[in-house]
Parts: sequence; C-alpha cells; structure tokens
Amino acid sequence: MRPICWITWEDHRRSRELAKRLESEYLVIKAGGPSGISHMLLALKTLGTLWRKRHHIIFVQNPSRVLAAVAALFKLVLRYPLIVDRHTNFRLGKGFSLNPAIWFVIICSEFSLRVADLTIVTNSYLKELVERKGGRAFILTDPIPEFPLAAEPRRNTDRFTVFYVCTFSHDEPYEEVIGAANLLDNSVTVQISGNYRKVGLTPTAMPDNVELTGFVSNQEYDELLVAADAVMALTSAEWCLVCGGYEAIGAAKPLITSATETLKDFYGEDATFTGHTQQEIAAAIEDVREQGMSLYERGLNIKKVRKESWARDFNELQAYVSALSGLSSATGS
Repeated sequence: MRPICWITWEDHRRSRELAKRLESEYLVIKAGGPSGISHMLLALKTLGTLWRKRHHIIFVQNPSRVLAAVAALFKLVLRYPLIVDRHTNFRLGKGFSLNPAIWFVIICSEFSLRVADLTIVTNSYLKELVERKGGRAFILTDPIPEFPLAAEPRRNTDRFTVFYVCTFSHDEPYEEVIGAANLLDNSVTVQISGNYRKVGLTPTAMPDNVELTGFVSNQEYDELLVAADAVMALTSAEWCLVCGGYEAIGAAKPLITSATETLKDFYGEDATFTGHTQQEIAAAIEDVREQGMSLYERGLNIKKVRKESWARDFNELQAYVSALSGLSSATGS
C-alpha cells in the first residue's frame, strides 16, 4: 500500500486525530505576510511538498479551499490519489456576492469536489450536497476524544456548572445563553469559551453566574470541560455537527444542543435539545440538572457505543483507501 501524507494549512484536532489513526505523515504548512502573499507562499510550498510526496496517497484538509484546489490541480498532472477532508465551509446560508475573492474560493471549491477521489464530510446533508455537485462523498464524524482526567460528577445539586462551547460566530446564540443564565439562580454557573472580545463583550458586564473564559490553552480547555457538570454546544446552522458534542461524549458529560434536524438525527436520545430563546435554553439547563446522576451514568455507555460506531465507519474508510492505493498502483499512476 502507498504511504499516506496529510497536508494542511491549519493545525486542527480532527486532522491530527485522523492522520494519527491512518498512520499518516502529518504536515502543517505555514507562511507569513498579508493574506494574498501568504496564500501564494503557501501554494508554492505545497507544490514542492506534493512533488516530493507524489507517490503517496494525499489527504488535504479543507479549509483551506485554496489548498484543496491546488492539490486537485496537481493531481491531474502527478496522478496521485487525493482525498479531501471537508469541513462545513460551503457558504451555506450566505447570500449571493459580487466579491471577486468570494467567487475565486467558490471556483476552487467546486473544482476540488469534482477532481478529488473522495470528499469526507460529517453528515448526510453535506454528503448529498457534494454528490449533487459532482463529487464522491463519505461520511465520517469526528473521532470521540479521550479525556483521561475527567472529573467525577457531583452527586448533589448545590452547584451546577455548564460549559458552553462557543466561537462567537453568527450561528451561535451566545446572547440568548447569557440571557438564559440571568433567568437562573446563582447556583448555576455558565462558563463560555472563546474569544468574546471579537463581539464586544466584557466580563464586567456579565451576570454574576456567567464566566467568559477567553482563549485558553488546550490543556486548560480540557480541564474546564471535564470539570463541568454539563456541556452545551449550539448552532442555528442546519448542516453543522457541533464539535462540542463529540467532546461532551468523550468526557461522558450530558450534552445540551440545538434542535436542528441534523443534530437530532445524529445525537438522538443521547442529548437534550433546545430552541434558542432565553427561556428554552434556561429550561434545558434545569432539565439536565434535575436528571442529575441518571444522565452521568448513561454517559459512559453512550461513549462506548459511539466509539464502536465510529470505528466501523473508520474501518470502511480504511478499506476504501487500501482499494484506492491498489488501483493507483495497477494503473501506474
């Protein structure tokens, strides 16, 4: 079987985990400078890497759409097998734009979808989208992460901490979460991760039971997550599987998430679903708090079942990669 090389312009937990499980070489290509110049430098560095690794099976992470397009373009010349691990960057929910830069990345996106041997996505909504655009898609969610230092759950309800995984993006109802916390008494603490400064929030303006963590290290993030009593991850984007959901399962924590069809289909009975009004979010938090230990006791079994399901999907991907390697060798590419 050909060796595997995973190329990315952004170091991402999902990419690191999948590359490790595929026993792949993992290369993060970096370049500084203004956006246009850095993209040119990144493309040039990537071309050199693709030439050196042309006898490998090439995986690339998308984002960047430009990286995926560069890899697809040179696949036509160098004939290496190409698999793109695609995140949810399809401009879904965004309107028409006359911006030439937007059209450039759209062209890059459409081109890489058609040329890649396989595009990996996280749910059936995106799989159908890729296939409508002429690509071949495979569903593989994020691997369930491990948190070896996970805290024992509290066995009383005197204090209850919800860790809200947030990036302060337009699809995340962070203002409603803050409002929901204000409806709850101070025995409930809502910790909110992410760069709150980019949306103009300040810790001093928060209710007493809301903590803005800001950017923290990976270790600090994991410690906050596993010490919490519940994890919350919310989105209004119908096509998005929230990463915080995987992390909740990995830490065996109760998950509160949005009632989109995609999330309800994926998490099913393993999560508590909520709408995005302050009252609905507050009610979901109270519901999880009241269920207490019964949810924690289910958490370990949920984690076991989800890991087994993911392993079956991953084995199917590995079989495809092996077949692709054999086909490429047979055709002399």
